[in-house]
Amino acid sequence: MIKVESAGITDTGRKRTGNEDSFFIDDHICLYLVADGMGGHNAGEVASKLVVETVKRMMDRYVGGDTDNIKPIRSVSMQALWLISSIFEANKLAYAHSIKESACNGMGSTVSVAFVVSDMLVALNVGDSPIYLIRNNEISLLSVPHTAMAEYAAFASADAPPLSERFRHTITRAIGIKDEVEPDFCEIKIYEGDLLVLCSDGLSDKVKPEEISDIVKNNSPSTSCRMLVDLANERGGDDNITLIVLKITDDPQTGSVATPADKTQKDLEYVIVEYDTDDISNRALAKHITIDGLFIESGDFFSMGQNMVLTISDYKGEKSLMVNAKVVGIKPFGVELKFEKLTQKQKKAIEIFIDK
Repeated sequence: MIKVESAGITDTGRKRTGNEDSFFIDDHICLYLVADGMGGHNAGEVASKLVVETVKRMMDRYVGGDTDNIKPIRSVSMQALWLISSIFEANKLAYAHSIKESACNGMGSTVSVAFVVSDMLVALNVGDSPIYLIRNNEISLLSVPHTAMAEYAAFASADAPPLSERFRHTITRAIGIKDEVEPDFCEIKIYEGDLLVLCSDGLSDKVKPEEISDIVKNNSPSTSCRMLVDLANERGGDDNITLIVLKITDDPQTGSVATPADKTQKDLEYVIVEYDTDDISNRALAKHITIDGLFIESGDFFSMGQNMVLTISDYKGEKSLMVNAKVVGIKPFGVELKFEKLTQKQKKAIEIFIDK
């Protein structure tokens, strides 16, 4: 079972008098968030706190089963939908607050989020606060930097002149700036030994990715946080510095996964279903498994009677079963599937996944 060891820290730095960064850690549902506020007076601090509080509140609702207001999106898992919907709500509230309160006009915030479910990670961001993945001694950027310089570099021709350095921190997307926002996100499988770092640009401007990797690989998450803040401050500490470090381990005794409303031990032991059709190949969490069929949470679009191949696995990946199934019911957040032409061996294997 995947376990997440986490630590976070925020520091004002050496040049600022206030701290407009916010962060949030919830090891119970494995939700981790860094927000970097912007705006005059204390508006940036207001924005980042509002983002953190809203995402926390909405994710608690969604994990608890209150998902009636979520609209499905094609080829997006339910867990990613939860995050996206939380970000939409945070943007709506931040934008309304910036219009209502004159002192907060023009306020906004970046946001970077990591959400771990079973052995999957959903990483989402708006703005330029990076999310790094350290795996097999290599560090890579999971987030998409929403800055004028990054977007220019992505689309400019090879012989185009470089953009002026002053555009490096010109944000092109942020929470609360407009009435709508478009986050970027990815969903990847995670493994024992993976390390994740979410941070504000107060750290990433002063410490190179390779330096971050070296420190995090060789120290505990809490020690890494302190060392990285100290290093950024030694190099000037021009901005607020905030980061979260996550270490993925495999502990058979304990684990941290998102759970349904009652959060019983049985519910911690998710059943994972990989499904394949002529048009779709994806994975989801399964509910209500019987000898006849099951319900899967999915944002994909299906048609009644559609056939698919399922690979059903327990949360540890120790037991696996492949069966054919057909869509017999369509609901807002998933589909009811009926098993097709089960052999006696398959029927016996399915029994281990049934919640007795």
